[in-house]
Amino acid sequence: MHPSKKLLTIASAAVLGMALSLPAYAQTNSESLGPAFANLEQKADTQESDSVLSKTTYTKGKSLGIFTTSGYCACSSCSGTNTLTYSGTVPQADHTISADLTVLPLGTKVFIGDIVYTVEDMGSGVDGNLIDIFYATHEDAWNHGLQEQEVFLAE
Repeated sequence: MHPSKKLLTIASAAVLGMALSLPAYAQTNSESLGPAFANLEQKADTQESDSVLSKTTYTKGKSLGIFTTSGYCACSSCSGTNTLTYSGTVPQADHTISADLTVLPLGTKVFIGDIVYTVEDMGSGVDGNLIDIFYATHEDAWNHGLQEQEVFLAE
């Protein structure tokens, strides 16, 4: 066998081995990875239903009170080495927020201003009535600063 074909075969086997071992790893370590990794087979179904939900029109429900909001982005200063949210999604501007999960559980949809956000993340410094809003750039996140905003349940 040609050396380059042999290397390709070895690399393919290694990648396949990692892919096959990920579900077992996730099953035993789902708490540290986040709940989205507890059942990888359900992920595809969830993404399909999320795309349908994203087209839903929401109305402002009851007020959840005044929250302090701040901004974060995907840079290493804001997110460290994390590229996915705690729920296993890729964070999106005008969509993803980080919250205290005892106050706003994963998947909760809320209005902040006129934008509907979804709780997809948690942070070590996000406690109580604090919401961290994901922005596409560090400049946008920084410019958000700290704000006091009324938050409404999206229905």
